[in-house]
Amino acid sequence: MIPKFLLPFFIWSDHTAVGEYVRSSTWQFPLIETVHILSLAMLVASVVVLNLRLMGLLMKKWTVHALMDEVRPYLNWSLAIILVSGALLWASEAAKTFDNAAFAVKVYLLIAAIVFHYSVVRPMAKADEVAPATGKIVGFVSLFLWLGIGWAGRAIAFV
Repeated sequence: MIPKFLLPFFIWSDHTAVGEYVRSSTWQFPLIETVHILSLAMLVASVVVLNLRLMGLLMKKWTVHALMDEVRPYLNWSLAIILVSGALLWASEAAKTFDNAAFAVKVYLLIAAIVFHYSVVRPMAKADEVAPATGKIVGFVSLFLWLGIGWAGRAIAFV
C-alpha cells in the first residue's frame, strides 16, 4: 500500500544514526514508546471530549469555541510529541514497516485526521454554535479517523 518508490527512503531511514541508536539501545525504544503512549492518551482525551461536544453528547453548557480553547494546547502539544516520538520509533524499524499493511493504513489515517482536524474541525469550532446535524457528522468522522489510527497502530504488530 506504500508506493514502491519510497522503499529506498525506508531503507535509508532504517540505517540512519538515529534509527540504529534507538534500535540498538536497551532503553531508548521503551522510553520513547512510553512517551508516545502517554502523549497518545492526552491526544485521545482531547479529541474525544471535543468531538463528543461537537456531536452534542457532552458538556452541553460549554460552547464548542470555549472547549476548543481549553483543549487546543493539549491537543497540539500531544500531537507534536506523538509525531516526533513516532518518527523516532519508525526510524528504528523503517524497513520492517514498508510492507506492513497496518502501518500504511495508520499513516494514511494520520494524514487524513490531521488534515480533517485543521481544515474542518478547528474552523468549525471557532463558531459558538454548530448546526446539530453538521456537528454530529463532523464529530463522527473525526472520531473515526483518530480512533482508526489507534486501531491500525495496534495492528502493526500482528500483520
